[in-house]
Amino acid sequence: MDYLNFSTVVKRIIILSIGLLFLPLEAKKVNIKLATLATHGSPWDLRLREMGQDWREKSGGDVKLTIYPGGVAGDESAVIRKMRIGQLNAASLSTGGLAYIVPEFTAVTHIPMLYNSDEEKDYVREKMTPELTQKLEEKGYVFIHWGEVGWVRYFAQSPVRVPNDLKAHKLFVWADEGSDIGIYDNLGFSPVPLAATDLLVALQTGMITAFNTTPLLALGGQWFAGAKHMADMRWAPLMGGTIMQKKVWDQISPEIQQLILSASKEAEIELTNEIRGLDNKAIEVMAEHGLVAHKVSDTELVKWREIAETVYPYIRGNLVPEVAFDRAIELRDEFRSNQPSN
Repeated sequence: MDYLNFSTVVKRIIILSIGLLFLPLEAKKVNIKLATLATHGSPWDLRLREMGQDWREKSGGDVKLTIYPGGVAGDESAVIRKMRIGQLNAASLSTGGLAYIVPEFTAVTHIPMLYNSDEEKDYVREKMTPELTQKLEEKGYVFIHWGEVGWVRYFAQSPVRVPNDLKAHKLFVWADEGSDIGIYDNLGFSPVPLAATDLLVALQTGMITAFNTTPLLALGGQWFAGAKHMADMRWAPLMGGTIMQKKVWDQISPEIQQLILSASKEAEIELTNEIRGLDNKAIEVMAEHGLVAHKVSDTELVKWREIAETVYPYIRGNLVPEVAFDRAIELRDEFRSNQPSN
């Protein structure tokens, strides 16, 4: 081949290559496998499924969400391990589960008697979210949305109105959350660590005589049947969040990412409103089946706040990182200072 013919061939190859760069590429399909402890058919499970359908529709079928509910993928520590090795790539976790990755998440929900209202909690959570999500991203995860679970209350086999009433009980605590055992030891209670799956049998056999959880979970698990006295006061909020591996998130186009985040925010708002309505409804349903809700007076509530604050020095630095603990207190006080006095 002479030089002129060779030069012509090279030019044609270059032109053809440039043209190929501008050909439309088929969008990459992303399959997201998400695990959660939320049981199949629960409000949290249903909202996740609706959110997944929104993701599919808004991405034109390019993003598919498969949900593994009810703990079938293991407890939260197991789920996180599976995410790290690629067996799963997303999860809806409690703040305790999120704290396995970023300990500062505990500041939002793990300080008892920190809040007097949803508004105070919302303020602290929203102010702390940017820092928490940034720390998550540094660990290789993207925060998708928050999930509300309700307010934790105490259930027992005899009336509980003040902390001393609870000291007479054997109190269930999660077996995989050793830090909670330390809290209750410091409070002078008698914690008994067990798996949640053992809770019903433990109530029936007398291994435990009290537990704390949200009304909706107490009703859903039928746990209240074994402890029909409830202290009607808010000990602490229970929340969680949905996260995804960043390397999977980055496979989704920026345009679709924004649509997904928008759909997820809508799901967060709808779930929050739903759970807040169901919290009180669950108490009404349980009352129809024998639950006695003991109204805690203002004087009795002071006793709960006083005993909770005695354990703050233990929580700060052990359960909640010191800087995050101080920040949550500061934001709570900031919110209160901006409210008109009664």
